[in-house]
Amino acid sequence: MFPVLYSLGSIHFYTYGFSLFISLMVIYVLARRAIPGSVLTHDNLDDLMLIIIGSLWLGGGVIHLTVSAWNGSVNWKSLFDIHALQQFSVFPVAVATTLALVIWCRWKKLPFLAVIDFLMPFLTLGYGLHRLLGCLNAGCCYGLPTHLPWGITFPKDPFSSCPLPGMRLHPTQIYLAVLAFVTLWFLYRYKNALQTPGALSAAGLAGLSGSYFLVGFLRSDMDLTPLYLGLPSQQLLSLIVFLVTLFMCGKQWGQPANARS
Repeated sequence: MFPVLYSLGSIHFYTYGFSLFISLMVIYVLARRAIPGSVLTHDNLDDLMLIIIGSLWLGGGVIHLTVSAWNGSVNWKSLFDIHALQQFSVFPVAVATTLALVIWCRWKKLPFLAVIDFLMPFLTLGYGLHRLLGCLNAGCCYGLPTHLPWGITFPKDPFSSCPLPGMRLHPTQIYLAVLAFVTLWFLYRYKNALQTPGALSAAGLAGLSGSYFLVGFLRSDMDLTPLYLGLPSQQLLSLIVFLVTLFMCGKQWGQPANARS
């Protein structure tokens, strides 16, 4: 694993940040090629990328700040803490991104569901790439100890987020990446059955939230303090999103594009 991509004296270039940059660039390039015939313009896409980048950074900090306040302590520096970004930038911060997109779509008078449907396959791909390249190399999102032959070990490294060096762990980062790619395949394979506005997004969110919920049982880095039904807050949130989006997807499955849900 390579948590630090390159060091120049005391300045370190982290693989996690580089992976995030690569994932965003892949999303941008592929989405830009798909603009013709969609509801978006190239200028719209530029705006959306700025919204996503801002939500990844400030959204992660805001969530970290909210969690800290809930626990009785407020640290405003968490708004700009790189560790807050690394901890919250993948699944929970999607809430912050969604809220920002809703506001932007209302401002631009664009159909929110059509915009999300356009972005969903590219965001799913970027999510999978970042799990595979960023989280795995950084050592974050690590799994429980395992004796399975495909378990992975992280070397002892002061820059690694994994506190269990040398111990064979579930490669939960790879599990999440593979399930994201399976979700992406599903979106393309059954896109003709997901023509109703919002159906494609519902299917994508169901796949991502469902995989997040399941893999959560194999993760060792999550706060496992039960919130409700014996589930920690991260898994409870992902379960709720999964059930809601699965219901929406099933209700809209196979309906024509002009059907009303």
